[in-house]
Amino acid sequence: MADEETLSPPRRSGTSDPGAHDLANASDSEDHFSDAQSAPLSPGTSPIPKTRVEKVDDEPSYGEVPGTEAYRLREGDAEPDEIAIQEKKSDSLSSEDGAPKSPVIPKTVVEEAPGSSGPHSEEFLEKRKADAPADLVVKPEGKTEEGDSSGTM
Repeated sequence: MADEETLSPPRRSGTSDPGAHDLANASDSEDHFSDAQSAPLSPGTSPIPKTRVEKVDDEPSYGEVPGTEAYRLREGDAEPDEIAIQEKKSDSLSSEDGAPKSPVIPKTVVEEAPGSSGPHSEEFLEKRKADAPADLVVKPEGKTEEGDSSGTM
């Protein structure tokens, strides 16, 4: 046990703080304080979105009449940033058009995969009935057929 009395703890190393410096020697011109609001806005920031409500008339909508149950239920809803009421088209503009323009309806094209499809289950055939018929069917050999877009299977 005599050896234990001669043991001493190891010398401490690495206790100095390399980041510390004497603040008394620092000049005031080196100090720079900033916060997020003092920095100019960067041009890459996204604009804050606004909520816009477009109404077809100036009549009160569901939940806009005070004292009703619907009004009470909508009290917690967010207020829109903008409310726009669509202007009524004059009769002269509507008579020029005559009939309303119908949108262009895209064609449905089905490309069949090569290989044998084999027999299908009844479940597959039932689900297939719910699919919209194709306007154009492209076979694996490259042939093109008109599809059954009349709605009959």
